[in-house]
Amino acid sequence: MSENVNLFEYINDLRKESRMESDLLHRRISDMKDELMAEIKAMRSEQNEINQKMEQRVTALEKWKWSIVGGAIVLGFLISIGMNLTKFLT
Repeated sequence: MSENVNLFEYINDLRKESRMESDLLHRRISDMKDELMAEIKAMRSEQNEINQKMEQRVTALEKWKWSIVGGAIVLGFLISIGMNLTKFLT
């Protein structure tokens, strides 16, 4: 009978140990999930900052491009007027 009790206690101890290991594993998984989510949020925030900086740079380049195009149009118009005046005067 004492052998049965010891076997029962041994099985019960194994069950408790298994449960403790399972709980520990679940805690580790939960902690890892929290760490990963925090890292993803940090990366998203960093990426948003980079996107805003790039958007500002592209906007500045677009303004510069259109300024150059506008200047070229004005310069072309002035050259065409000058050519017409030289034809008129000669």
